[in-house]
Amino acid sequence: MKQLKVWLFQFLNFLTRKQILVILLLALVSFFVYKRITWDSGISPLIQSDSQIKLYQTIQYKENGLKQHECYSKNNEIDPEYRFYPFRYPWVYFIGQDGDTKECVFQYPTFFAQFFSILPLPYRLFNGVVLLLYFLLTVGIVFFIRSVFHVRKVENLYLASILFLVGYCVSSAIEFSESIPSHIFLLTFFYGVLSLESSKKRAGVVEFLAGFAGAVSIFLRSESAIYIGILGLMVLILNRFRLLFLVKKYSLLLFGLTIAIILLGAYNLIEFGEILGVRSKVSLNDFHRLQISDRLYFFKEFMFGNTFRTGFVSYCFPLIIFIGFVVYRGSLSNSQKLVLWVGLLSLLLVVILSPYSQGGLYLGLRYTEFSYVLLTIFVISVFANEGSADRRQWLLLLIVLQIALGFYHVKRNFKTIDFVKKYHEILQSEWLKYSDAPVIHLSTFDLLLISDSFLKKPHLIANKQSEFSILESRLFKLGIPKFQVFVYDFKPPKDDNISDEFYDEWVNSKYEIESKYYKKTSDSNTAGYRYMLWEKK
Repeated sequence: MKQLKVWLFQFLNFLTRKQILVILLLALVSFFVYKRITWDSGISPLIQSDSQIKLYQTIQYKENGLKQHECYSKNNEIDPEYRFYPFRYPWVYFIGQDGDTKECVFQYPTFFAQFFSILPLPYRLFNGVVLLLYFLLTVGIVFFIRSVFHVRKVENLYLASILFLVGYCVSSAIEFSESIPSHIFLLTFFYGVLSLESSKKRAGVVEFLAGFAGAVSIFLRSESAIYIGILGLMVLILNRFRLLFLVKKYSLLLFGLTIAIILLGAYNLIEFGEILGVRSKVSLNDFHRLQISDRLYFFKEFMFGNTFRTGFVSYCFPLIIFIGFVVYRGSLSNSQKLVLWVGLLSLLLVVILSPYSQGGLYLGLRYTEFSYVLLTIFVISVFANEGSADRRQWLLLLIVLQIALGFYHVKRNFKTIDFVKKYHEILQSEWLKYSDAPVIHLSTFDLLLISDSFLKKPHLIANKQSEFSILESRLFKLGIPKFQVFVYDFKPPKDDNISDEFYDEWVNSKYEIESKYYKKTSDSNTAGYRYMLWEKK
């Protein structure tokens, strides 16, 4: 047994040699880049579900100006009042009263889309920019560990990079999402606070910008407010509630935070009537809709997963053991305590307060990614400063196990995305066959893989026969000779985030079309979807 332990430790030391870690890090980065290029090649880049809405929002600002918040549409002559606009809850929100005066706006933060709209890049490259920001966030984590916790050994910093890159934050890094930029701003805020808490005085402009960055992260992702709130509470506790002392100490950082909240909040209030934007109103409505039983169900799913998605425990059990061991042993610095307890408490609180389940596909665990950022920082800071050689080896074993487990889950998630990409290409090719024919959807479930087809041709929805009759009359009067109908050919699964009423009205809403002006000329099944072509009689 003793000899086995020696061999194990020798193997761990070999794995964590500088040269081996560099090879692993380069291989991992290359793997991510290769997958991104693969997913974005072909007929259309792989932008689906929520990400595609953010793409349309970006294109709206790029084509029509940064003040044009109205939902992007190529259907204005067909559907000027957005009656047949395909995207509904939770993607869009109608401002105003029913009738011609209501305005359709996307619910996602405008600042993310507005930033991307000014980049001189084709939208096919947007996913690559987000992945690049993920690598930048990794560099920021390494800098944080080196600066705040004085970790200088490069092997430990490489280890931190790999540990983070295979974490479940990658689920946001491979989407066109504001999560990664939000994490960069939030990490900047934490850096400002931890630097001050460890008595490292930074230039005044750095403290101000750190506070400003914290506010920006809130306006990109509202759960950032929970992380900042818990951090503030922990700082108060560690400083024994010396409020005046802390206000003076953090004056520039708090000033930056306040100024940004006033500026960005005022912008949202003027443009949308909501300080945190349209998303906050939608989320608040959903929050009140949930019962205690729903929250407990979401919490259980987050921790233990389900048939289709992994859970936090299965993804991070080596880290859980690591944290349990070092907490039991004690002797943590104040900075380490801050990072750990904010990471753990925020993880639990975000899951409990979030009105939504934790994401789709195999790799869920959404909204808590910054907790993994904090846990990565904590784990490496503890490991790097461990004085006992024997304990250090056991801690290293847990880190290596977490990296191996993380890579296993990442590969499984990527395999799922490869599957989605395959069928994504098939569906896009079907729409390209008749580039001048509008597409009519019968259910919002069909909208998940529209991708950039929405930028190329009109897509509309008629969720019942009476609506279709009105829509086809418009198409006929406009002289449109043909249209496609696209519908999922089976009963759609019910998302935990939607009500039974919405599911019945908009998701499980397919029907057999009866047309007055058009006749069906083709009807085929592809990849579980039904395609029909209708032409004028």
